[in-house]
Amino acid sequence: MRRFILSGLLALSVCGVFAQHQSISDTILLEEVNSYAPFRKYQAGTKVETISTEQLEIAQAAGLDQLLMRFSPIYLKSNAGGLSTIRIRGTAPDHTSVNFGGININSLTLGQTNMSSVPIYLFDGVDLQYGSSSAVNGSGSIGGALYLGLKNNWTNGGRIKVTVAAGSFGEQLYGTKVYLGNGKFESVSRAYYFKRKNDFPFTNPDDNKRYTQRGAVIENMGVIQELNYRFSEKEWLKSALWMEHDWHQVQLVMGQVNTASPSTLDNKHIRFWSEYENRKQIINYKAGIGYVYDNQVSGGAKNQKIATNRLIAELEANKDFSQKAGYKLGLKYKYIKPDVYSYSSDVIDKEQHVDLYLMGFYSVWNKLKFTLNLRQQFVTNFEAPFTPAIGAEYRLFVYEFSVFKLNGNIARSYRVPTFNDRFWGTQGNPDLNPEDGINYEAGLQYLYCSDDFQTDVKLNGFYMDVNDWIEWRPGTIDWEAENRSRVISKGIEFQSNSDIFLNKTSFNFRINYSFNPTTVKEDLIATLVDQQLIYVPKHTGNVYLMGKHGKWSAFADASYTGERLADHSGSARFPDGTVLDDYVLINMGFGYKMNVLDEVFQLSFAVNNLLNKNYQNQLYYAMPGRNFRFTLSTDLNFNKN
Repeated sequence: MRRFILSGLLALSVCGVFAQHQSISDTILLEEVNSYAPFRKYQAGTKVETISTEQLEIAQAAGLDQLLMRFSPIYLKSNAGGLSTIRIRGTAPDHTSVNFGGININSLTLGQTNMSSVPIYLFDGVDLQYGSSSAVNGSGSIGGALYLGLKNNWTNGGRIKVTVAAGSFGEQLYGTKVYLGNGKFESVSRAYYFKRKNDFPFTNPDDNKRYTQRGAVIENMGVIQELNYRFSEKEWLKSALWMEHDWHQVQLVMGQVNTASPSTLDNKHIRFWSEYENRKQIINYKAGIGYVYDNQVSGGAKNQKIATNRLIAELEANKDFSQKAGYKLGLKYKYIKPDVYSYSSDVIDKEQHVDLYLMGFYSVWNKLKFTLNLRQQFVTNFEAPFTPAIGAEYRLFVYEFSVFKLNGNIARSYRVPTFNDRFWGTQGNPDLNPEDGINYEAGLQYLYCSDDFQTDVKLNGFYMDVNDWIEWRPGTIDWEAENRSRVISKGIEFQSNSDIFLNKTSFNFRINYSFNPTTVKEDLIATLVDQQLIYVPKHTGNVYLMGKHGKWSAFADASYTGERLADHSGSARFPDGTVLDDYVLINMGFGYKMNVLDEVFQLSFAVNNLLNKNYQNQLYYAMPGRNFRFTLSTDLNFNKN
């Protein structure tokens, strides 16, 4: 099966590369070459991808994990019961920053985000950055970064969006977005409620019997309230308050669904970010302030609270001398107050972080662009490394219809150990070193556009070397945090995004593929050296096709996940440890837009896991088979624009 999938992906990629037409859209070219988002402008040679609006709509009833697993070459270790962790390019979950405004929402105690609890419905965009970005995002961005976006429409009038979805195994989603404004002031209120019973049937491979999953209920709810004011075209104030309450049962493993009682995890979050930006002066400047409160209670034991408070302030200035050169410098401050039952106040009462950063870009001959990023973080009673990054992009040729670019970058990355790593009871280690990595990347990009066809094809190779890799391993008495390993992650990634336009019919076709051998190169346990990291597949890939004709739309996507090493236990069959089988998941669906009283309603139907595949993404945890979802959405627009 693996050979079949890989052969298919290769054949499709060749078709995408050699497709040829005769013109290129200036708007597409300008968007790719000149119109950089804030995090792209100073990062030449960095691979950044944007999830399409159609894919966001398909996955709007799910969490961020489902979106990434279906539409990107990124692996996520997940179960069906509300826990999912990301592994960009073979790195650990705490090696990816998840950014909301000026906030990295990763837990300060665990260092990571549960991707299944980040609701797609609340956001207008998701961008993925591959490879080390500590010079831009600070501690933890060794593997990559995610950016959750809110779009400002500067509403003049009113607009209401409502979505209701119902699916198999007790799934339900209720969401609304309300936009009110007068062209200068805008209020946007977003709210959702999601629940899934997860009472799906599955086959336990140990005894080949059928069971019904218990102990995997999920119930999440949240709201984002935006208040924005535009003083002029070049001056504005934006604020967003995100409140989230996520509750789920800790999924029972397959052998315990009829015998054990599930535990629970209850997470509450308050995230606020406000930002003033002024582009009217000779030097543009921006000031932001934020607050984050995270609180987790396990099993209802309120006396064992795991909570942190964060105050964040950021000030930056930037100046573009021309379209060819510019710089940005800034300062970011964080004041952190943990409230964790297992931390001793003698060891940690509060902690302060200060980040100083400088970024610049320079273009030569209108074909070659360089960027430089420098960052130094200062942490209370801890020494963080200096983090530089340099990147370059070269447009090898630009014709009327196509562009071919070469790019590359070298970036240092690091991660300050989490609070748990350093301060958890007697098991934390305050003397840990920061994880310290270097990332090398090179890539090719080909763009082509005509009136009836356009394509964007990328091929990237990368090599990442991370020293002082932190793991929790059995110690003399209990599990302990230690700097134990040196890890090498390397590989290639292929991505293709093509559109075909035929009168009233259009097609979007995408391919993602990643080959990522990630191994331990140095370790105190000799048998681990040269082993693939656990839960890091060498091969992942997916394909996606969306077709539209008039009021109708239809899609299909298929994802492949290769074999994963689940542990290093060793056996006669698998001497290096337990291996989980590879699998393919296929999903499909259709949508129809209808007019009722001059308003647009969209009805969609989707089938997930079409072939009813019985598989494990995490060892001993069942996953749902074939399931269905109906969605009804409406967009009532009273804008005066």
